[in-house]
Amino acid sequence: VWGFNEVTSANGNYYQSWSGSTPTINTGASGLQNFDNVVAAAKAHGIRLIVALTNNWSDYGGMDVYVKQIAGSANHDLFYTNAQVITAFKNYVKTFVTRYVNEPGIMAWEFPNEP
Repeated sequence: VWGFNEVTSANGNYYQSWSGSTPTINTGASGLQNFDNVVAAAKAHGIRLIVALTNNWSDYGGMDVYVKQIAGSANHDLFYTNAQVITAFKNYVKTFVTRYVNEPGIMAWEFPNEP
């Protein structure tokens, strides 16, 4: 299941929005509270989730939105080498994983989907 949805225009359901190079994690009803419902439904049906925390591709934001918003570049590989990009992603991972650290319905984390 995807644990990411980064947007540059905060409307609809999303997990992280960007204003320039500043990311804001959405913990509200249109954000991680929605993911809470996904986790609860999976758990209720005995399903354990593997959660991808970003996408290698640009669908739903992915690695490229970090690079574009922070480094102002289209160089995909900067996701792995730019210190500011790495710090921003680590912050997202820390916030997301900490929220679900004791959740038995989550079996594993994936960084990123299809690298």
